[in-house]
Amino acid sequence: MKRLPLRKNPYLKWGAALLIVVFFALYLTVDQVIMPRVTRQSEVVSVPDFRGMPISEALLAIDSVGLVFGDTTSRIGPDSLQGLVAVQTPRPSASVRPRRRIYLSIYRGLEQDVVVPDVSTQSRRNARLALRAAGLIVHEEPDTIPSPDPGAVTRTDPVAGSLVPRGDSVTVWYGRGLNRNRLVEVPNVVGQHHHTADSLLRALFFWPRLLGQEGDPDNPLILRQSPEPGELSPEGSDIRLFTTADSLD
Repeated sequence: MKRLPLRKNPYLKWGAALLIVVFFALYLTVDQVIMPRVTRQSEVVSVPDFRGMPISEALLAIDSVGLVFGDTTSRIGPDSLQGLVAVQTPRPSASVRPRRRIYLSIYRGLEQDVVVPDVSTQSRRNARLALRAAGLIVHEEPDTIPSPDPGAVTRTDPVAGSLVPRGDSVTVWYGRGLNRNRLVEVPNVVGQHHHTADSLLRALFFWPRLLGQEGDPDNPLILRQSPEPGELSPEGSDIRLFTTADSLD
C-alpha cells in the first residue's frame, strides 16, 4: 500500500485541528467557568453601611450579602446609642471579595463613675474584695513606708473617696511588718526641715514624732532629736523630733 506524504495525509490534518479545538475549549472552560467559581476573582461585593444598626441586624445584613462577621470592639458613647454600630471596617461602599471579614465597633454607653472605697488598715484580701465589688481593677505593691501590721493596707492610689470610671485600676500598697529584733543606726536629722527628716526616718522604718511647733508650722526646722544620732534602735522605734532647743524630752 502506498503511503501518503505527511503533508497530504487528511487524517493528520483533521486530527491536529480537532486537538486545537479541544485545547481551546478546555482552556475557555477552565478560565471562564471553573476558575471563577474557585477563586471568584471576577466577583466583588459593595459593602453596605451598617452604621447605626443594632448589632443583631448588622450580623444578619453581613451574612445576607455574602460577607463574614469578623469581630467587635467597643467605644464609649451616649446611652441612647448603646448596642448600635459606631464604626465598620471596611468602610461603606468599599468593593471587596465575597467572604471578606467585617469588623464592627459598637457603642457601649457612658462609663459610670464609682467612689474608691476606704480600705486602709484592712487585710489585702478584704481590700481586694471591696475594690473589685466596686468594679475596680486591683494592683498590689509592698509599701516602703513602715507598717507594724504585715499585709495591712497602708494607702491607695487614687486615694479613698476619689471618683474614677468603673473598670479603672487602683494601686494598693500594703505593709511588710517590722523586725523588732533588727537594730538600725539612728541618722542625724538635726538641721533638717520636718518633711525631709520624716522621709529619711520612715525609709529606715522608724516612727517620727514631732514635738513643739515654732517657725514654719507646716515644715519646721528640727533642732534636737531623741534618740541621739548614731544610737542603735529597733525597727519601729519612735524618734522624737524637737523644734525648740530647750524642749524637754
